[in-house]
Amino acid sequence: MDEWLYDAFISYSHRDLRWGKWLQRKLETFPLPRRIRQERESGRHHLRVFRDQTDLAGVELQGSLQQSLRQSRCLIVICSTASAGSRWVGEEIRYFKSLGREDRIIPFVVDGEPESDYPERECYHPELRNIPEKHLLGANVLELGRNKAFLRLTAILLDVRFDRLVNRERKRRQKWAAGIGGTVAAIAGVFGILMWHNARMADRNRALSRETYGGALVEAAQNEVFSEDDVESLIISAEAGNPMAMIFLADCYQHGKGVGQSFETAFEWYRRAAEAGEVRGMLETAICYALGLGCEQSETEAFVWYQRAAEAGSPEGMVSLANLYLSGIGTEQNPAMAFENYLRAAELDSREAMLPLASCYLLGIGTEQNAEAAFRWISKLAELGDPDGMYNLALLYQQGIGTEENPEEAYRWYRKAAEAGDPNGMYMTAWCIENHYGVISPALDWYRRAAELGLEEAGKEAERILAGLDGATPSEAIP
Repeated sequence: MDEWLYDAFISYSHRDLRWGKWLQRKLETFPLPRRIRQERESGRHHLRVFRDQTDLAGVELQGSLQQSLRQSRCLIVICSTASAGSRWVGEEIRYFKSLGREDRIIPFVVDGEPESDYPERECYHPELRNIPEKHLLGANVLELGRNKAFLRLTAILLDVRFDRLVNRERKRRQKWAAGIGGTVAAIAGVFGILMWHNARMADRNRALSRETYGGALVEAAQNEVFSEDDVESLIISAEAGNPMAMIFLADCYQHGKGVGQSFETAFEWYRRAAEAGEVRGMLETAICYALGLGCEQSETEAFVWYQRAAEAGSPEGMVSLANLYLSGIGTEQNPAMAFENYLRAAELDSREAMLPLASCYLLGIGTEQNAEAAFRWISKLAELGDPDGMYNLALLYQQGIGTEENPEEAYRWYRKAAEAGDPNGMYMTAWCIENHYGVISPALDWYRRAAELGLEEAGKEAERILAGLDGATPSEAIP
């Protein structure tokens, strides 16, 4: 991969500027798996990405951009209803295709529908629609959610062929926060058991009381700090057969907490915890096999361990298993099994499962099309406070999908999404206000708030409204 100056060139409409900035930042800060780093002569730990930051005003694609395209291994196209009609997005795709690299074009759908029957919803530029489907692997934010779509995109970009590529920094925070901090009392009890094991080997351990031992390690875990003594205690307890100690010990080796970093040793302890029936051990073992962390990469083994986690009742395991069934990675494609696992996870209140489950119902993937069922699941996701759920629920109300068109409810949920910090929700709230869709209220404030989060088009709309005030100051014209 190091023969290229850039791993990817991001092509986008400037109406999608915030997506371009977000994607570039995510890609450039994503820590590359060890196997990928070893394949690179430079040993770089991060990707190099080019994003055009100019307003194209020439008659044809600028020479500097052509050079950057030639120096880029892949072309990522941010697909939306805006980019589908962008002349410059089309020029960049056309030029990249002329280099004989159409199999390295990756669509990243953020809005609209690919190959839509409705022209106003089409998000693929015409230059994309004539590329054979076998070459056009991509990710869809509306189907997978923003973070999962990013992971799928990264997997394709790295040629890992695994759409559940894990952002290890995110997983690290989840491990220490959810796995430890969320149930402090229960963990203190677990470490009381570990203390009992250690007491039986008192000649190798310091004398620690039940309360001190449990409290010390819980505090260390919350602070992400482990001493050598803590690790020694975990080793003794793990070797005595305690699965929870195996998990904590594996975490220490994976992140170099109180011990030298060793992905191989971390994998060994995750695997032992998994074989002892610890669900989190199963999930971590699957991730290690998927990424080749401390072991030889194996999509089949990753599938096996996600399947075991799902059978043990893990919603995360069910969602991961559904993703694999849907993509045919590590197993045969089976949309029906994908749907079944999304449904099982959603019924266990997994937010990550609800949006893809709704997509299955909407598109008839693995089940009969059922817009009403899709509406119910997106409603539940929205009621749980998920911004993506709120925004999509507003879309369903606006378009009358799975329910009657209801402008008031559409505006209410757009506004809830906006208040939860979603810039698209802010933009649509402003649009509703300005167009008197479900509400009659000033739009300027919401356009401004969306613009502050990087949505360039919102800033232009705010300027347009100010220009139309006929000389009145904003304080005079806007209540």
